[in-house]
This record gives sequence, C-alpha cells and structure tokens, in this order.
Amino acid sequence: MRVGFNPNKDKVIASTDYFHQVIIPVHIPHQNDYFKDSFKILQLCLESLFKTCHSKTYFSLINNGSCDEVVDYLNQLKLEGKIQEVIHTTAIGKLNAILKGIVGHDFTLITISDSDVLFVEDWQEHTYKIYNSFPKAGVVSPVPSSKVLKQNTSSVIIDNFFSKRLKFTKVLDPKAMICFAKSIGKIDFYNTYHLDKYLKCTLKKY
Repeated sequence: MRVGFNPNKDKVIASTDYFHQVIIPVHIPHQNDYFKDSFKILQLCLESLFKTCHSKTYFSLINNGSCDEVVDYLNQLKLEGKIQEVIHTTAIGKLNAILKGIVGHDFTLITISDSDVLFVEDWQEHTYKIYNSFPKAGVVSPVPSSKVLKQNTSSVIIDNFFSKRLKFTKVLDPKAMICFAKSIGKIDFYNTYHLDKYLKCTLKKY
C-alpha cells in the first residue's frame, strides 16, 4: 500500500503551445503482397508532414497492429522528438485507433490522415483561411472532390442558396484527380464533367 501524499495529486497541468493535432493511424501488419511498399510510403508521408507543418503541431501516431519494423520506426521518431505521441494498439480498427489519439487531448484543430498521404507546402495556412472565412465550417478537406456535392453540405448551401457567393469553379488539377482514381484501382471514378468543373459549390468571400 502506498504511504504518504501523491505529489501529482494537486499539480496543475502545464499549458502547451500546441494547438493543431495531426493523427495518423498506421496499420502495416507485414511487408508482403498488398502491404509490400507501405512502410516506404509511410516514411514519405511523415517526411512530407514534418517539412510542411509549423512548430505548434502535435503529432500523434497510432500503431494499429503493425509489424515490428514499423513499431521500431515509430518508437525511434518519438525518441528523436519528431513526434509527440505514439500509441500502440492491436488491430482495433481505423476508427477506434483514431479515437485513441483524440481522447485525453483538447486541441483547437485536429487533422486526421491516412498513412499514405503526401502533404504539400502551406496546407495548414490554407486550411486556417477557410475556417477564418467560414466560421460554420465543421470540416475542411484539403482534397476537393467533385463527387461530394450532397455530403454534409446542406447547412452551407441553404444559407447561401440565393447568394452570389455560390460558385462553380474549374478543376485546378484534373491530372491529380486521375492519378488518385488510378491509385484506388478505379480509373473511371471521375467522369468528364467531374474533371472539368467542381460540381459542388465553392464559397468565396465578398
């Protein structure tokens, strides 16, 4: 039985400068077949993330039942101070792994990403601009898709239905969308109209 007073009982939790958390669940159970290049892709993903994030970004990597090589890599990143948190689980599913990373924290912004995403320069700044321009926005996707016109957009569309702020815009990088379609094995994922204009409305400030 413990004797005495717990020194941590009334200790005030120190404040932190971090305000943006990035959560990435990692499930690479082996490096064969479907997962053959997954470890290399994970490394590229994290390298791009580290290079494009500001110093007030809190990185949470959730090992969701990965092989020993991946576990050692994530632990080394933590030891080197490149990530702030690594949580080890045993293949509990993607959603549960994400929840593991969220619980216990209170960040202003949370980014959830797959472990095969490459981050581009200034992605955080552009995300913040959207939130500042549209306070009602609940989620910002850095990868606009012309196929999600009706997915959780009703509140914004209804508020601006008769406004000139609703715009249809040209697709800026149709080749990137074609590459994405190829990457998921669905070359016909986007049709000609999807690749010409975003069929969802783009809101612009006056």
